[in-house]
Amino acid sequence: MDRARQQFEAAGGRLVLIGQLSQRQAAHFRRRQGIELPVLADEKRASYKAAGAKMATMGELVGPSVVAKGILTTARTGRMQTRTIGHPAQLGGAMVIASDGRVVWSHMAHDASDNAEPEEILQAVRDAAGG
Repeated sequence: MDRARQQFEAAGGRLVLIGQLSQRQAAHFRRRQGIELPVLADEKRASYKAAGAKMATMGELVGPSVVAKGILTTARTGRMQTRTIGHPAQLGGAMVIASDGRVVWSHMAHDASDNAEPEEILQAVRDAAGG
C-alpha cells in the first residue's frame, strides 16, 4: 500500500494503517518496513470490533488455500510474514471512509489470505471522490 500512496493522494484519499500493536511497535514496524504511511496503534482492537472484523478459525488461518496464497505472494513480492503481534486469529480489512465519517466501501477478510487489492481500494476512493 505504501507504494501506491501517491496514487491514493492524487485520487483525494489518505492511507492510514491500523494495527493491533503498541505505539512503540507501530514505530518499529514503519522503520523495519521502510514505509511512510501513518500506522495507528490499537492494542485493544476496538477499531477491528467496530468495523466487524472477524476472528478466524484454524482453517481460515492455515488452510490449504491460505498457505498456497501465502507461498505465491512470497514468491511474487519477496516478502514473508514475520512475527505476529496481537491476537493471531484477528483478521483485518480495508475501508474507505468519507470526510464526514461515513463508510462508503469496505472489505473485511474472510480468511488470512483475503486481502483487498490496492486497485480495488483505489477505485473505491475515486468513486467516493466523485471521479
